[in-house]
Parts: sequence; C-alpha cells; structure tokens
Amino acid sequence: MLVDTDRALYNAYAMHRGGIWAVWGPKSWWGFLKLIFKGRRLRPPAGDVYQLGGDVLLDPFGGVKLHHVMRVPVDRPDVKSILDLVLA
Repeated sequence: MLVDTDRALYNAYAMHRGGIWAVWGPKSWWGFLKLIFKGRRLRPPAGDVYQLGGDVLLDPFGGVKLHHVMRVPVDRPDVKSILDLVLA
C-alpha cells in the first residue's frame, strides 16, 4: 500500500478525480448496496471523496503487472485475481 498525499503517482497512473455522476451515481449506489448485503460496514467518507484510486501491482524489477483505474468508488479487482498475479 502506498499513500500519495500530493497525488503525483495518482496522476502518473491516470487516477483522476471523478465527477458527481461517477461518485454518487447508480453504479456507486448499487456497489455500496451489494457490500452492505454481504455484511460489510461502510465507513463515513474521509478526505477527497472525488479522488478515484486504483490498483497498481509492480514486479520486483518495476514492471507493471496490474494497472486498474477505478471508474466509480466501488470498482476494484477482486482479491483472488490480484493474488493470482502476485503468485504467477
């Protein structure tokens, strides 16, 4: 995990701020509802709720094995697919 307070890496990996529709639109609500039905407790928003993130997985030589940019706040690859890449 990496924390990038000045957002230099966010910009380098094309992880930009989402608009109102991306953050508060139906895809986000549906994703949050699915998490709630799975028993997940949602935390109150903190920081810049419009800053969309993503997942970047680098190999030991700095090569990119995964580059996923979120389109909505609940757009994440599943843990199994990330672990499969780590173990490959």
